[in-house]
Order: sequence, then C-alpha cells, then structure tokens
Amino acid sequence: MGPKGMTTVGATEDNRRVEILRTKSQESSVIITDDEWWISIENYNVDKTKKKPQIERAPSHLRKRKSYEGCIDPSVVSIGPYHHGKSEFEAFEKLKIPIAHKLCRFSRTSVEQLYKVVADLNKIACECYEEGSIKVDDDELFNRMMFLDACFVVHFVLIGVGFVIQVEVGEENEADARLEKSFYLVLRDLFLLENQIPLPVLTVLMKSMFPETPSRGERYIMEFLELYTMVSPKRSSPNPMKKFLAQMMGRSKRDQDEKKQKLEKALSTSPHLLHLMREQLIQPFVHEIKNLVTFIEESKSNFRESNIQESFRSVTDLKSAGIYFKPSQSGSFTDVEFISYHIFGTLTIPPFKVDHLTRPLLLNLAAYEMCPNGPSDFRITSFICLIDSLIDYADDVKELRKKRILINKLGSDEQLAQLFNNIANDLEPDPRAYADARLKIDKHCKYKGHIWMAEWIHKYFRSPWALLAFLGAILVLALTMAQTYFTAYPR
Repeated sequence: MGPKGMTTVGATEDNRRVEILRTKSQESSVIITDDEWWISIENYNVDKTKKKPQIERAPSHLRKRKSYEGCIDPSVVSIGPYHHGKSEFEAFEKLKIPIAHKLCRFSRTSVEQLYKVVADLNKIACECYEEGSIKVDDDELFNRMMFLDACFVVHFVLIGVGFVIQVEVGEENEADARLEKSFYLVLRDLFLLENQIPLPVLTVLMKSMFPETPSRGERYIMEFLELYTMVSPKRSSPNPMKKFLAQMMGRSKRDQDEKKQKLEKALSTSPHLLHLMREQLIQPFVHEIKNLVTFIEESKSNFRESNIQESFRSVTDLKSAGIYFKPSQSGSFTDVEFISYHIFGTLTIPPFKVDHLTRPLLLNLAAYEMCPNGPSDFRITSFICLIDSLIDYADDVKELRKKRILINKLGSDEQLAQLFNNIANDLEPDPRAYADARLKIDKHCKYKGHIWMAEWIHKYFRSPWALLAFLGAILVLALTMAQTYFTAYPR
C-alpha cells in the first residue's frame, strides 16, 4: 500500500480541494470550467467595431504623485461629464444659460435650432468618453450638458481673441464681466485632460454662428491657441523685397492655401482642445534619429570610445565645455539641434514662456501621452525631461533668460528651477527624442581640449576689461622681448 496508498490519498485530497473551489465558484455565480477557460483565451478577439475613447480620465497612478497635486481636477468650471454636477462649480454653471442665450441671439437662430446642431452629434460625443464614467445617463440630459458647455467654451474663445458680441445691458454682460475677472482660472481649466469637450461639437457650433464664412469660427479657435500657447517663436522682421518677389511668383497665395489645408486637417483630426494645443507645440522631430537601432548602435560605439554615455548636462556644465545657446526660429518643442565647431558648439532650443499656467498644462499633456489611447509618442514628456536636465539651479535659468530662450513670468529664477525639477519626477522620455543632439554633445564633450579652451576664453574674454588686460599683458610681453632682443643684438 505504501506508495500506491499515498497516491490515492493525495488524489482524494486534490479532488476535495477542487470540489471546494467549485462550490465556492457556484456560490459566487461565477462558473468557469477548464474547457471554457482555455476556449476563452484561444478565441479571444479584439472588437474592432468598438471605438476607443478619445477623452480619457487621467491615469490613476498619476493622482498619487505629488507633482500632479492640484493639476487634474478643475478649479472653477466643469466641462464635459467627468466633473459635471459638482457643487464647487455651481457659480460658473449658472453663467452657462445666459451665455447660451447670448449666442443664440448673436447667431439669429432659435435655441431649438442651435441645440439640434449639437444634439445631432450625440453618438459621436458619447463615444469620446470612457464607458461607464458618464454620470449623465439620459441622452437628453447629456445633450443639454454638451450644448451649454459648448456654448460656454465658444464664448470664452471669442473673448480670448477679442471678439465682442454686442448685446443689450443685462445679465449676459454680467457673465462677461465674471469671465474676464476669472479669465486665467477658466483658461487653466479648459486645458485639463478630464475637462475636455469633443472638438467636432465646438466646430459645428462655430459654423452655425458664422454661416456666411464657416471657416471664420475655426480660425478663431486656432488664433486662440496661438495667443495662449507656451511657445514664443523668434520671428524676423519681414523683408519688403522678399515679400514682393513671393507675391510675384504666386508663393504668397500658395503659402496661404497650405496654411488653410493644415488648419482644416488639424481641426478635422484633433479630438479636443488639449490635443490641438499639443499639435501647436510639436512637429515631427526635426533632428531626431528615426531608427532606434541606429541610435542604440551609435550610443554603444560612443560609450566604448569615451567610457561614458551621458544625456543632456546642465546649462552650466555645457557652457563650461564651450557650448553656447541660441533660440530656434520655429518655436517647436522638437526643434533642438547641436552643431559643433570643434573649439565650441551651439545648442539651439525653442524659446518658450513660463507662467502659472505652465505646470498644469505640461502635466496634463504628459498625462494625455500616458493614456492607453493617447498619442503613441512622448514628445511633450521628452521636452519636460530635456529642460529638467538643462536646469539644475537658478544660474541655469539666468543663462537661458539672457539668451532669450526662456521667458520667466513665474517669479524668481529659483522658483522656475524648482518647477521643472518637480514636474519631471518619474517621467520617462522617448529614447529617440533629441537623440542626434545628445550623441553630438557627448562626442563634443569627450575631448578635454574643448573644456580647456572654453575655460581659457571664459577667463580672459569674459568682459571687455579682461580682454583689454589680456591684450595689455601681451603688448608688455612683446615690448619686453623686443627690448631684450635689441639689447642683446644692438645695431
């Protein structure tokens, strides 16, 4: 009986465990047999007919991060279903009806007609949000919420671009006064990930307001984004001769047509305002290495040669290696380029401004990139990490300010340094981002001669007086040598 008996007893024990598990499964009304479990895996299929939500909630793990504290939930106004009905937004919720009334009067259409334009997009709008997270479970109530929110956003955009809707003195003007007083609080809320409204709802409402020129409303949306974006592109003054030649060659009209096509494409493909803002900030990496394999191979080669492979260093460290900074022309976050001139080098960085809206905007753009259905790249995240690596201390901020790369509207240089050091915590950039510039900087810094030359130039040419003193010393040395020579070899 020895081994055989033990096997029988073991089998009996196993059978009892299985029976207990099955009993518990039946009690919980979840009965999955082994065959069904295998079949469920083998026959698993992605439902391609089901549309992915384009307006998602911020990933839950971000809410636990200290850097995201106060940057996810709106502060004064709720847009969309995620924060709808909360008592803290009641004051601005009361403004939405007079604003909708004002837009109806301006467009010279009835409330029913303007409402129908939005209600016809009910299915598209519902599919934009995460399933099960819409608190408004009735289609009619959902449509009303969309209509009032869309009117509010459209009206705010028009205020932002300076378009004034003339009406009689009354409650509508009180709403305008309230919006103007809280303008930057509302502006902050409109670019939060969880506070978005489908862009098609906004564009169709704009077209209804300007039926004679349908693209006019769309231009106002783009102008609004350009006015309140972070980038500060360096624009050169127009050359009259170049402008005349461009008009003669028909280039001016062609440029306008291209700009119009880009506008139409951006508005037709962007799901919401936050995405459209992201498109304003980025372009395809201008100087990136697109092949990740090539990037890894070059990194390994560089590592073997120098025994060290670094990312971007701080501004102070780069400056000590003879690297200088200048603003790029485009203003795109992806327009970063490094050029080495053997003795020194220049790092071109897009100019941008930093104020109280910068932190929530950048963090919500980074959160958008982390969403399951968000953008497939991490271009904004990569830019945050780039600036964080360049800025360690207030002196780094000061240098970027002097070069007109950074416009500090936040406060002290120390505050701005802390801002980027805090928001970049736990963020991981795309390894391909700025890869070309990183590799070239590492190669430049590998040669010690560059550092010695930079220190020598900094020591003797840091000011006009230092330069004059250096030239004076050279002159005295030359005169002394000449005097010694003529003393030793008199004519």
